[in-house]
Amino acid sequence: MPLDATPGGPAADSYCTVAEADAYHSSRGHNTAWRTTDVAAKEQHLKWATRLLDAHFTYVGARASAEQALAWPRRGVVLDGCPVSSASVPLQLKGAAAEFAFRLLQEDWTAGLGPVVDEGVQVGPLRTSPERHVPIPAQVATLVRRLVQGGTAGLGSVEVQRG
Repeated sequence: MPLDATPGGPAADSYCTVAEADAYHSSRGHNTAWRTTDVAAKEQHLKWATRLLDAHFTYVGARASAEQALAWPRRGVVLDGCPVSSASVPLQLKGAAAEFAFRLLQEDWTAGLGPVVDEGVQVGPLRTSPERHVPIPAQVATLVRRLVQGGTAGLGSVEVQRG
């Protein structure tokens, strides 16, 4: 089934088209693997990346329509003081989908919840768990940072409250 990147579409399954992903990757010299990948595989990975982005992030604003298949477009979103159209998908999210699709081509980030990162910390006699799973590549999380609630939701941060 062909990829559908219609913003707000009831059958949309990707935030960006293959042409948009190709344009994103053409500005990055290290992504030769993307350029040599066939269109069907690119579509498959763009769809997969989009599903994972929506599964891992809680975005700012509200869905623009009850009929839309994906979390974007959204109403009530402002970036850098400018309202984001409720009929479009922000370039940051298109870039995140393209980047994540490329990363998924290279490695299955969903296998075992992603690669393990050693982040053990010791303070006096207390030691935290030395590893955590990272389901979203850092480059992708950085691209969507301003589109998610709290600005860092889902990026490995923990909110601490005193009470």
